[in-house]
Amino acid sequence: MATADLHVHSRYSEAPSGWFMRWTEAAECYTDPETIYELAKERGMTFVTLTDHNSIEGSLLLKERHPTDVFTGCEVTATFPEDGCEVHILVYGLNEEEFNEIQRLRRDIYALRAYLFEKHLAHSVAHATHSVNGLLTLEHLEKLLLLFDVFEGRNGGRSKIHNETWSSVLRNLTPSRLEDLRRKHRIEALGIEPWIKGLTAGSDDHAGVFVGRTYTVATAETTADFLKSLLARKSLPEGRH
Repeated sequence: MATADLHVHSRYSEAPSGWFMRWTEAAECYTDPETIYELAKERGMTFVTLTDHNSIEGSLLLKERHPTDVFTGCEVTATFPEDGCEVHILVYGLNEEEFNEIQRLRRDIYALRAYLFEKHLAHSVAHATHSVNGLLTLEHLEKLLLLFDVFEGRNGGRSKIHNETWSSVLRNLTPSRLEDLRRKHRIEALGIEPWIKGLTAGSDDHAGVFVGRTYTVATAETTADFLKSLLARKSLPEGRH
Protein backbone atom coordinates (compact mmCIF):
# COMPACT_ATOMS: atom_id res chain seq x y z
CA MET A 1 0.00 0.00 0.00
CA ALA A 2 1.17 3.53 -0.81
CA THR A 3 0.76 6.64 1.32
CA ALA A 4 0.57 10.39 0.70
CA ASP A 5 -0.34 13.43 2.76
CA LEU A 6 -2.87 14.98 0.39
CA HIS A 7 -3.25 18.39 2.04
CA VAL A 8 -0.04 20.35 2.64
CA HIS A 9 0.89 24.01 2.17
CA SER A 10 4.18 25.67 1.27
CA ARG A 11 5.42 29.23 0.94
CA TYR A 12 3.91 29.34 -2.55
CA SER A 13 0.34 29.46 -1.21
CA GLU A 14 -1.80 32.43 -2.20
CA ALA A 15 -2.28 35.20 0.37
CA PRO A 16 -4.39 34.06 3.36
CA SER A 17 -8.15 34.60 3.31
CA GLY A 18 -8.52 35.54 6.99
CA TRP A 19 -8.81 39.27 7.66
CA PHE A 20 -6.28 39.27 10.52
CA MET A 21 -3.59 37.53 8.50
CA ARG A 22 -4.18 39.94 5.63
CA TRP A 23 -4.09 42.90 8.02
CA THR A 24 -0.73 41.81 9.42
CA GLU A 25 0.50 41.05 5.88
CA ALA A 26 1.53 37.58 7.03
CA ALA A 27 2.01 34.80 4.50
CA GLU A 28 -0.24 31.73 4.45
CA CYS A 29 2.82 29.55 5.02
CA TYR A 30 6.60 29.92 5.12
CA THR A 31 7.70 26.30 4.59
CA ASP A 32 9.93 25.53 1.61
CA PRO A 33 8.70 22.74 -0.73
CA GLU A 34 11.94 20.76 -0.34
CA THR A 35 11.55 20.82 3.44
CA ILE A 36 8.05 19.38 3.05
CA TYR A 37 9.39 16.65 0.77
CA GLU A 38 12.10 15.69 3.25
CA LEU A 39 9.66 15.64 6.20
CA ALA A 40 7.12 13.56 4.27
CA LYS A 41 9.78 11.02 3.33
CA GLU A 42 11.16 10.86 6.88
CA ARG A 43 7.63 10.09 8.07
CA GLY A 44 7.11 7.25 5.64
CA MET A 45 5.16 8.83 2.80
CA THR A 46 5.49 6.97 -0.50
CA PHE A 47 4.45 9.97 -2.57
CA VAL A 48 4.48 13.73 -1.97
CA THR A 49 2.33 16.59 -3.20
CA LEU A 50 1.70 20.24 -2.32
CA THR A 51 -1.77 21.78 -2.23
CA ASP A 52 -1.09 25.50 -2.06
CA HIS A 53 -4.03 27.86 -2.24
CA ASN A 54 -4.74 28.68 -5.90
CA SER A 55 -1.12 28.04 -6.88
CA ILE A 56 0.83 25.12 -8.39
CA GLU A 57 4.20 26.85 -8.63
CA GLY A 58 5.63 25.02 -5.62
CA SER A 59 4.39 21.59 -6.66
CA LEU A 60 5.69 22.07 -10.21
CA LEU A 61 9.15 22.90 -8.85
CA LEU A 62 9.05 19.92 -6.50
CA LYS A 63 7.92 17.56 -9.25
CA GLU A 64 10.77 18.78 -11.45
CA ARG A 65 13.24 17.84 -8.70
CA HIS A 66 11.57 14.53 -7.81
CA PRO A 67 9.71 13.33 -10.91
CA THR A 68 9.07 9.74 -9.80
CA ASP A 69 7.43 10.27 -6.41
CA VAL A 70 5.85 13.74 -6.58
CA PHE A 71 2.58 14.70 -8.24
CA THR A 72 1.17 18.20 -8.57
CA GLY A 73 -1.63 19.52 -6.42
CA CYS A 74 -3.59 22.66 -5.63
CA GLU A 75 -6.25 23.78 -3.15
CA VAL A 76 -8.76 25.60 -5.33
CA THR A 77 -11.17 28.16 -3.91
CA ALA A 78 -14.46 27.46 -5.71
CA THR A 79 -17.61 29.56 -5.49
CA PHE A 80 -21.32 28.79 -5.64
CA PRO A 81 -22.36 31.49 -8.14
CA GLU A 82 -25.89 31.77 -6.77
CA ASP A 83 -24.81 33.19 -3.41
CA GLY A 84 -21.02 33.54 -3.26
CA CYS A 85 -20.38 30.69 -0.80
CA GLU A 86 -16.79 29.50 -1.11
CA VAL A 87 -15.46 25.97 -0.63
CA HIS A 88 -12.06 24.41 -1.16
CA ILE A 89 -11.42 21.65 -3.70
CA LEU A 90 -8.13 19.76 -3.69
CA VAL A 91 -7.05 18.90 -7.25
CA TYR A 92 -4.20 16.55 -8.15
CA GLY A 93 -2.12 15.67 -11.19
CA LEU A 94 -2.90 18.87 -13.06
CA ASN A 95 -0.59 20.63 -15.51
CA GLU A 96 -0.15 24.38 -16.04
CA GLU A 97 -2.73 24.57 -18.82
CA GLU A 98 -5.31 22.78 -16.68
CA PHE A 99 -4.46 24.97 -13.71
CA ASN A 100 -5.04 28.12 -15.76
CA GLU A 101 -8.42 26.83 -16.93
CA ILE A 102 -9.36 25.91 -13.37
CA GLN A 103 -8.47 29.44 -12.27
CA ARG A 104 -10.85 30.76 -14.91
CA LEU A 105 -13.67 28.38 -13.97
CA ARG A 106 -13.45 28.31 -10.19
CA ARG A 107 -15.84 31.21 -9.69
CA ASP A 108 -18.58 28.80 -10.83
CA ILE A 109 -18.37 25.51 -8.94
CA TYR A 110 -20.73 23.81 -11.41
CA ALA A 111 -18.48 24.64 -14.38
CA LEU A 112 -15.44 23.61 -12.37
CA ARG A 113 -17.00 20.26 -11.47
CA ALA A 114 -17.80 19.58 -15.13
CA TYR A 115 -14.21 20.37 -16.13
CA LEU A 116 -12.68 18.13 -13.45
CA PHE A 117 -14.83 15.20 -14.58
CA GLU A 118 -14.16 15.91 -18.26
CA LYS A 119 -10.39 15.89 -17.70
CA HIS A 120 -10.49 12.96 -15.26
CA LEU A 121 -8.55 14.98 -12.72
CA ALA A 122 -8.34 13.41 -9.27
CA HIS A 123 -9.86 15.70 -6.67
CA SER A 124 -11.30 15.81 -3.16
CA VAL A 125 -13.51 18.32 -1.36
CA ALA A 126 -11.41 19.68 1.51
CA HIS A 127 -12.88 20.11 5.04
CA ALA A 128 -16.37 20.38 3.51
CA THR A 129 -18.07 21.45 6.74
CA HIS A 130 -15.66 24.35 7.30
CA SER A 131 -17.22 27.67 6.31
CA VAL A 132 -14.50 29.39 4.29
CA ASN A 133 -16.19 32.79 4.03
CA GLY A 134 -19.04 32.47 6.54
CA LEU A 135 -21.76 31.57 4.03
CA LEU A 136 -21.84 27.75 4.23
CA THR A 137 -25.23 26.16 4.96
CA LEU A 138 -26.65 22.64 5.07
CA GLU A 139 -27.95 23.17 1.53
CA HIS A 140 -24.42 23.76 0.26
CA LEU A 141 -23.31 20.48 1.84
CA GLU A 142 -26.21 18.71 0.15
CA LYS A 143 -25.18 20.19 -3.19
CA LEU A 144 -21.58 19.09 -2.64
CA LEU A 145 -22.79 15.52 -2.10
CA LEU A 146 -24.38 15.65 -5.54
CA LEU A 147 -21.49 17.42 -7.25
CA PHE A 148 -18.50 15.41 -6.01
CA ASP A 149 -17.56 11.78 -5.34
CA VAL A 150 -14.45 12.18 -3.18
CA PHE A 151 -14.18 14.06 0.11
CA GLU A 152 -11.56 14.70 2.74
CA GLY A 153 -12.66 12.39 5.53
CA ARG A 154 -9.81 13.23 7.87
CA ASN A 155 -8.25 16.69 8.13
CA GLY A 156 -5.34 17.08 10.53
CA GLY A 157 -6.49 20.55 11.49
CA ARG A 158 -9.97 19.42 12.56
CA SER A 159 -11.06 17.58 15.69
CA LYS A 160 -11.59 13.81 15.78
CA ILE A 161 -15.32 14.15 16.45
CA HIS A 162 -15.64 16.62 13.58
CA ASN A 163 -13.84 14.33 11.14
CA GLU A 164 -15.64 11.18 12.25
CA THR A 165 -19.10 12.77 12.16
CA TRP A 166 -18.63 13.95 8.59
CA SER A 167 -17.08 10.64 7.52
CA SER A 168 -20.09 8.82 8.98
CA VAL A 169 -22.41 10.95 6.87
CA LEU A 170 -20.40 10.12 3.75
CA ARG A 171 -20.25 6.40 4.48
CA ASN A 172 -23.98 6.08 5.14
CA LEU A 173 -25.39 7.71 2.01
CA THR A 174 -27.95 5.65 0.09
CA PRO A 175 -29.35 5.73 -3.45
CA SER A 176 -32.69 7.00 -2.13
CA ARG A 177 -31.01 9.80 -0.18
CA LEU A 178 -29.10 10.97 -3.27
CA GLU A 179 -32.31 10.82 -5.30
CA ASP A 180 -34.10 12.97 -2.73
CA LEU A 181 -31.30 15.52 -2.93
CA ARG A 182 -31.32 15.42 -6.74
CA ARG A 183 -35.00 16.27 -6.80
CA LYS A 184 -34.57 19.00 -4.21
CA HIS A 185 -31.62 20.78 -5.84
CA ARG A 186 -32.07 19.70 -9.48
CA ILE A 187 -28.42 18.70 -9.73
CA GLU A 188 -27.48 15.49 -11.51
CA ALA A 189 -24.81 13.42 -9.80
CA LEU A 190 -22.14 12.14 -12.17
CA GLY A 191 -20.44 8.79 -12.24
CA ILE A 192 -21.41 5.26 -11.25
CA GLU A 193 -23.05 4.73 -7.85
CA PRO A 194 -22.55 8.35 -6.72
CA TRP A 195 -23.77 7.57 -3.21
CA ILE A 196 -20.48 5.72 -2.65
CA LYS A 197 -17.92 8.36 -1.72
CA GLY A 198 -14.15 8.09 -1.72
CA LEU A 199 -12.31 9.39 1.34
CA THR A 200 -8.92 11.09 1.57
CA ALA A 201 -6.85 12.52 4.39
CA GLY A 202 -4.20 15.19 4.81
CA SER A 203 -2.50 17.15 7.56
CA ASP A 204 -3.54 20.60 6.27
CA ASP A 205 -0.13 21.64 7.55
CA HIS A 206 0.83 25.31 7.22
CA ALA A 207 4.04 25.31 9.28
CA GLY A 208 6.05 22.16 8.55
CA VAL A 209 4.97 20.59 11.85
CA PHE A 210 2.41 17.92 11.00
CA VAL A 211 3.48 16.97 7.46
CA GLY A 212 2.85 13.25 6.93
CA ARG A 213 1.04 12.76 10.24
CA THR A 214 -2.35 12.55 8.50
CA TYR A 215 -2.36 10.75 5.17
CA THR A 216 -4.20 8.78 2.52
CA VAL A 217 -3.60 5.09 1.81
CA ALA A 218 -4.17 3.48 -1.60
CA THR A 219 -2.91 0.58 -3.67
CA ALA A 220 -0.31 2.03 -6.05
CA GLU A 221 3.15 1.44 -7.47
CA THR A 222 3.45 4.83 -9.16
CA THR A 223 2.02 8.33 -8.80
CA ALA A 224 -0.25 7.62 -11.78
CA ASP A 225 -1.58 4.52 -10.00
CA PHE A 226 -2.22 6.55 -6.86
CA LEU A 227 -4.22 9.17 -8.77
CA LYS A 228 -6.23 6.42 -10.46
CA SER A 229 -7.08 4.97 -7.05
CA LEU A 230 -8.35 8.38 -5.92
CA LEU A 231 -10.54 8.66 -9.01
CA ALA A 232 -11.85 5.14 -8.43
CA ARG A 233 -12.74 6.04 -4.81
CA LYS A 234 -10.38 3.34 -3.56
CA SER A 235 -8.50 5.21 -0.85
CA LEU A 236 -8.59 5.32 2.94
CA PRO A 237 -7.91 8.11 5.46
CA GLU A 238 -5.32 7.40 8.16
CA GLY A 239 -3.26 9.21 10.81
CA ARG A 240 -3.87 11.90 13.41
CA HIS A 241 -6.96 14.07 13.68
